[in-house]
Amino acid sequence: LKQPEIAVQHPQCDPYLRASMAVSVVDCAADVAQIEGLVTKPREGDCIDLTAGKAAADIFLNFRPAPGQLAFWVEGVTNPALRGPINYLPYVPSEAYALPGIPEGTYRLHAATWEAPAGASASKPSTPADLAQGGPFTVLERSQLCFQVRRFEDFVASYEWQPVERWHRVPVGLEICLDLGGSGGDGGRKARIPQPWTWDARIAGEAAPRRVHVEAETTVGELLKRAGLQEDTHEVIFAAGGFERILESAWTAKQADLFRHAKQVEIRRK
Repeated sequence: LKQPEIAVQHPQCDPYLRASMAVSVVDCAADVAQIEGLVTKPREGDCIDLTAGKAAADIFLNFRPAPGQLAFWVEGVTNPALRGPINYLPYVPSEAYALPGIPEGTYRLHAATWEAPAGASASKPSTPADLAQGGPFTVLERSQLCFQVRRFEDFVASYEWQPVERWHRVPVGLEICLDLGGSGGDGGRKARIPQPWTWDARIAGEAAPRRVHVEAETTVGELLKRAGLQEDTHEVIFAAGGFERILESAWTAKQADLFRHAKQVEIRRK
């Protein structure tokens, strides 16, 4: 059964891998089911931001306390042969563990707690196959999940519902719809500019802004009236980076993209 939708207001290459990991982005939710337990962060389907100017990201792993030694490794989703080395820890750490130098792409993280065979306490698994069922090591618990490394993008809002992806940076003030059925996007999230929304209009020479309710089709002239001003005495100016432009009184808030540029627009006396 499809769950109801809920609308809410939003308040805001490294040597680690042995080969180039320029892996295509795929949907791995259907490929690997989330196994709750050992890995608590990242979670299945998480996106990690690849900071501008960097070629790779540092992934911070968190684990649930568990007995045994820990082994974990990362592999590319579209080509499992591209795999980082197996990392070993004598215990499951209680603090975050940094996995540096992961380039853009989609990956599968494997983790397992294990015990060495009797009489060979110093031995370690050398390949993932050693931790497979029937292998020489006793696996106490295992977990696997997919995550993605990519550059995040600003969500370009409009007055129509649009899907919100996991890699979107969502601006404050949007109306967000949560589809509890979890279909598409990030758990079925959609967002749009609410109608009305409140513009804190800056008036040149005034210390405090005036709050103005805005709809998509509200004209610039009407915005002046709602701010308690007149077109014959004041004008609305877009100003950014030394560039200025007067907004025509007949333009609508939608045409002027006022929601996006609200902080770059002010009202001045003619």
